[in-house]
Amino acid sequence: MLGLCGVRQIPGTQGTDFSSYLTGKSTKTPDSVYFQIFGPFHGDGTPWAWRGLRTATHAYARTQKGPWVLYDLSADPFEQKNLADAPEARAIREKLEARLQQWFKATGDSWKYDWTHLVEDSGRLYKHNTFYTVQEYLDWAKQHPDLDAAP
Repeated sequence: MLGLCGVRQIPGTQGTDFSSYLTGKSTKTPDSVYFQIFGPFHGDGTPWAWRGLRTATHAYARTQKGPWVLYDLSADPFEQKNLADAPEARAIREKLEARLQQWFKATGDSWKYDWTHLVEDSGRLYKHNTFYTVQEYLDWAKQHPDLDAAP
């Protein structure tokens, strides 16, 4: 958004300027995108925190303990066959893991902000107040059990 407004990246912030791509001045796109989920979400069946990477040909995600899912998007665009533990996918898994480790380093992701409570289910984290940390929400929820706030 800043790039579209002509603002250069602000030092110390994360992000990539896609304004030239969005305006048709360039066809260059990143080789991968990084995504992260910090805790479980019952609404979509996410049982734990995870991090992931998507390239043009593969989708890979892991938990803090190790690989979780790996899909070959060229051969399996509907992500039906999980190759995370497949011996034949070892080389691509290692390549994607190395790329994910680069993202961890670039973003400072140490997994230390993850949570285990179902704080996002039913809008709990946002419905009654603005909370800056999960712990702040949990403290508030203990004081307001009548508001369906407790996880």
